[in-house]
Amino acid sequence: MFESLSYLYLFVASFISASLYPMASEAFVVGLLLADFSPLLIFFVASLGNTLGAMSTYLLAFFGKSLFLKRHFNKALKRLEKYDLSFKKFGFVFAFFSFLPLVGDLFVLALGLSKYPFFKALFFIALGKACRYGILIYITLYLS
Repeated sequence: MFESLSYLYLFVASFISASLYPMASEAFVVGLLLADFSPLLIFFVASLGNTLGAMSTYLLAFFGKSLFLKRHFNKALKRLEKYDLSFKKFGFVFAFFSFLPLVGDLFVLALGLSKYPFFKALFFIALGKACRYGILIYITLYLS
């Protein structure tokens, strides 16, 4: 029972850390690895939670631009529109690097604001998140 709760907590921590709230899911991943949990399950759960958390930010920006953001943050949005072409042209790069601390959440937000295609964003965000957790798990297992 405690094992399945640990995976649920990992999912929640990964989801929240990929949204606009700061949280370090990496600590949960390393902690579970050092407690001899399944590396494959940790990889899958953390990658899924982190990807879905990022996509919640993407969807908030995608749909919230017209509903909320234009009304309350119109000046900031006008400044961001200058960069809109970059996000449409190189969106896959920004989506892949959404795992980066601090700027990654802003990349996802900008992708949603620029209406970057959903499935392209999903694919490259998931790929970046999976690469990050794969490398983290590999390094942790190698060093321990």
